[in-house]
Amino acid sequence: MSGDQSPPGEGPVPEEADEAVFRETPDICGAYPRLTEDQIARLAEHGQRRSTAPNDVLIREGERCETFFVVLSGTVAVVEDYGTPEEHVLRVHGPGRFIGELGLLHGQVAFYTAVAREPGEALVVSLDQLRHLVSQDSTIGDVVLRACLGRRALLVGEGAGFRIIGSRYSPDTRRLREFAIRNRLPHRWIDLETDEEAEELLRRFGVGPEETPLV
Repeated sequence: MSGDQSPPGEGPVPEEADEAVFRETPDICGAYPRLTEDQIARLAEHGQRRSTAPNDVLIREGERCETFFVVLSGTVAVVEDYGTPEEHVLRVHGPGRFIGELGLLHGQVAFYTAVAREPGEALVVSLDQLRHLVSQDSTIGDVVLRACLGRRALLVGEGAGFRIIGSRYSPDTRRLREFAIRNRLPHRWIDLETDEEAEELLRRFGVGPEETPLV
């Protein structure tokens, strides 16, 4: 949404790292729209309000999410590799934004963790209710579907999501990569022959090269 701005009252943060955590991600080609008051009110008819505290996990990477969240106040960060040394923030959403991408509607496991970064409130809507609304209300459906498609494309382009660890010479590795690409699943391929990260990851998971490919 062009001209999309951070919520009022957001002051300067002295540390650059903290600023990156709390500054809302600008909208990119409609991928991060802000819902209108009418749209939020319509969703609220089918959901419940929930208070959020710092570090509350709303969606956890690797787990199936059954809930659609709309940020009413505060900020929520979308984080990859949450709780690990490789943890990094992908997005930050403020009031009026919703959390989720295409996998949410398809019942896939999450490719990221969504965690509250400050006290706030979220609107919680079940996926069954969301799917019903999307099919019945074109104003909500168009916004949610367009954003989810845009977010999936951005994740794929950034190499976010799960990792495929395997040799370029392995037919099984090739089949896994082709499956992920064909289904537009966010992933990153780590080549045993050339990627320095491969050995470290295999050691962390306690597997040997002969046991790859590994997802």
